[in-house]
Amino acid sequence: MNTMPLDGIKVAYIDLSEEKAEIRDRSDLSRYFGGAGVAFKLLSEYKDVMRGDALQPEQPIIFSKGFFTGIYPCATKVTAAFKSPLTGELGESHAGGKLAYAMASAGLDAIVIEGTSETPVYIRIDESGVEIKEAEELWGLSCIKVENQLKGKSRMYIGEAGEKQIPFACVVVDVYRHFGRLGLGALFGSKGLKAITISGNNRVKVNSRYYREIIERIKEDKDIKKYSEGYGTSENTAMMNEVSGLPVKNLQTNRFDVEGITEDAFAKFLVEKKTCSGCPIRCINVAKLREGEKIAYDYEPIYSLGPLLGIGEAEEVLRLLEKVEEYGLDAIATGNLLAWATEAYERGLVELPVPLKFGATENYLETIDRVVKGEGIYKDLRKGTEYASSIHGGKDFALTLGKNAIAGYHTGYALILGQAVGQRHSHMDNNAWFQDFDKRPPDAAVDELIYDEKKRCLMNSMGLCLFTISVYDLKLISEGLKAIGINKGEEELFEIGEEIFDLKKEIKRACGFEYEDLSFPGRLFETESMNGVLNREIMDKMLKRYVERM
Repeated sequence: MNTMPLDGIKVAYIDLSEEKAEIRDRSDLSRYFGGAGVAFKLLSEYKDVMRGDALQPEQPIIFSKGFFTGIYPCATKVTAAFKSPLTGELGESHAGGKLAYAMASAGLDAIVIEGTSETPVYIRIDESGVEIKEAEELWGLSCIKVENQLKGKSRMYIGEAGEKQIPFACVVVDVYRHFGRLGLGALFGSKGLKAITISGNNRVKVNSRYYREIIERIKEDKDIKKYSEGYGTSENTAMMNEVSGLPVKNLQTNRFDVEGITEDAFAKFLVEKKTCSGCPIRCINVAKLREGEKIAYDYEPIYSLGPLLGIGEAEEVLRLLEKVEEYGLDAIATGNLLAWATEAYERGLVELPVPLKFGATENYLETIDRVVKGEGIYKDLRKGTEYASSIHGGKDFALTLGKNAIAGYHTGYALILGQAVGQRHSHMDNNAWFQDFDKRPPDAAVDELIYDEKKRCLMNSMGLCLFTISVYDLKLISEGLKAIGINKGEEELFEIGEEIFDLKKEIKRACGFEYEDLSFPGRLFETESMNGVLNREIMDKMLKRYVERM
């Protein structure tokens, strides 16, 4: 399945205010292939709008599938581009599941959603066109319940957190995948949009000798075997603890008793391993509590709802994750907020109706309910860690970089800088933590961060899962393109990645972002990292070099 450049790039423009939709040919975007390239080229057309509030009706939501979807394995990702209500700047998220293949089967490369509906709606898309449907009966349903009411090859939807426009609400995709981190769910809620379903029967068969060759490379790659043959990223908990790089109790320490939250501990609840459409890697671990629903888990939710909160039992982490999934909250942001709130409460900075204590699962469960309800002090908490700490104090132990919650690695300078300067402030923007493991010198680390993020911009245009970055180098991507009649050398491909990087930079600046305004919480320089206690002056010098060289 694929929409090739020669067939044009088909974009569905949907206006919820006017209740209309049309399909346009945007062949002028073909240089950027698809995915991140097309998504951010489209978003750049709204730069004037991006200067306004993230939740105003004019703000667009853009989805774009990768160019390699249906041509080569593991091209499973769809890029979402928007203005983040959490950070006030560029919003970017990637999700797998069935979505990319469903868009291809409906004959679409991208979707642009504008406007706001006065009443709840959902969007139904198939090869015959686009319908905006009434969704009063779906509004108010949890993510778990709304999934059971929808039909379509792929389904994405919000829960109560998105309806209430909580700035770290996510969009759930096909039960187990998410557009997370930066609040896309709140944009859905602000537009009165509960869900989108996509189906289709279009098929394009591409014959390429490279498909089988790449499949074999993926199966034999030692880095990928961790996901396909083991328990995936859940193995990182024990590993990060062993190297003293695990953020524990709001990063008050870097070691923890992890026996109850290792990959083997979670495997006791494992009921199946799933994969995204078009991918041979079965990396989605699905667990089930005795009386609960099936939920997917990996390292980041384990870290943020486990060690970061002082919780060391797999069942307790899964109970918290189930609650987060029910509401449609981002798991990392939720754990980060609860960790900050716990320390702020212990220090007397906030008064909370439900007292918080590290390790107290029941209190955390009730607090999540209250955050979603949003009464009293919880009105401040529901806006996220960055906002709450700016109002109540405690910014030095608010674990955010670029206003986004940190990932579960306290490895060293490169990881901290990589999240701060990464264009969506995520540890997936670049290969920072690998540089900390390699103990790369600061100047070399900065240069590598810039190079690697530009390469990832190109990978994200192809829709490639970043778990396959050890296989899909620029050489292989170039050869894969040539096999289907597109002659692009490695140098030109990297230049396209640079163009996408620059597009994103322009959008961020239109939103008011400046790299020079970045700051680093003091806690990152107080608690020892995997590479020892970090020096703020070195970090400041690395940031200066980044700004000069990007």
